[in-house]
Amino acid sequence: MVNQHRFFWTILVLAFHLQFPLEAVEPTKPGEPRVESILPTKPESGSPWGDSGPSVETIPVLDLVDEKNSQKRWLDASKEYSLALEGFESGKKGIEKRKEDFKKEVFYEDRYEWQRVTRRENKEKEFQKQMYDLRSQTTLRLVRAMNLLDKIENPRVKDSASYLDLKSGIYREYIKHQESFKNYLQVIDFTTRYIEISSKNEMEAEPHRLLALSYEKMEQTAFRSKNQEQYYEFKELKKKHLLRFAELHYGRESKEYAAIEEKVGRDF
Repeated sequence: MVNQHRFFWTILVLAFHLQFPLEAVEPTKPGEPRVESILPTKPESGSPWGDSGPSVETIPVLDLVDEKNSQKRWLDASKEYSLALEGFESGKKGIEKRKEDFKKEVFYEDRYEWQRVTRRENKEKEFQKQMYDLRSQTTLRLVRAMNLLDKIENPRVKDSASYLDLKSGIYREYIKHQESFKNYLQVIDFTTRYIEISSKNEMEAEPHRLLALSYEKMEQTAFRSKNQEQYYEFKELKKKHLLRFAELHYGRESKEYAAIEEKVGRDF
């Protein structure tokens, strides 16, 4: 009986795809509702996903006298994480100050508006390059921190709050930088790993918002490349995390959740 049902659904799905090939599916048109248009544009106030991640001081120190090797690796990873946070924050402030200083400068040689516009555009590209380089340097430190934690093999250490909190913090910062790079596959990979670290992480709304946004980007890429299987896979994952975000952020009984659920039901 189970095999008969499975055969029936397989035939039904195949019939649906033959009748409605991917080329016939309308992509999201400009002006139509998209994930970005129905979700908040930034994390909740006080969320660890804000611009400045929680400092290393908020993470309980690993203190196991019989695990000196693990403790040293944890401390080294903690140091890399701390340097990544401090270095990025300091570098970002420096770039912002240079931007403000540039706005105050007067260039008398720029006699025409097009000269002033060109100078502003070139300077903005310079600032963007500086920020890109700063993020790249920061992600290298975060990767080093990840590698140090990965060398810890003792199950007792890996189950400790110190280990899990530090690993979560490192992943969180890495994900934020990958989102800025628009590296959506990395966002999906590490955000999925992040919510698997602990049930506490899964209960945060922000990872599901990031996954919904990233899966929509991948859904659009699959549509353009006419990859039917990935298109439907990414679409379903987008809807799954969209609903999970709405449940955690607004509450299952809220009108916001009902509105998003309705959009998902209409194959949004």
